[in-house]
Amino acid sequence: MNTFYIISVWLHIVGASFWIGGMLFMPLVLLPGIKNNPERRQVLMITGLKFRFYGYIVVALLFITGITNMYFRGIHFTWNFFTGSNYGRLVITKVVLFIIILVISLIHDYFIGRKAVGEMQESDRKKIRIIATWSGRILALISLTMAYIGVIISRGG
Repeated sequence: MNTFYIISVWLHIVGASFWIGGMLFMPLVLLPGIKNNPERRQVLMITGLKFRFYGYIVVALLFITGITNMYFRGIHFTWNFFTGSNYGRLVITKVVLFIIILVISLIHDYFIGRKAVGEMQESDRKKIRIIATWSGRILALISLTMAYIGVIISRGG
């Protein structure tokens, strides 16, 4: 087996673990941990910005290793491959979900999340916080779905 392929798969798994782990850390550990902290807004903003920086590096890594893994598996980027087999349909589903994650992440990080943190003190503006919360949940659900599809793909589709 090709050493570069093994390294690429390993980096893909580590990247997915970082991405999903970070999304689970925020609502399950960080938010409950700073619930009554007077600096909650600042801690959340700093943590979110730090995760965003590394998160987009990981997204780029996942994109590169995903394509590299397909190359090493001998996948031909043809319409027939993507539509003619269950394996191909799983790959195209994963690609579409990746694009959806990228779009939702950009909207969440640069528009919704920033406004939500800014409005944490304002009790009358809960709508944007609800949208931010649900966009994060949707991202986590799609990411977990992609991990599941990745397992199916790695086992031969």
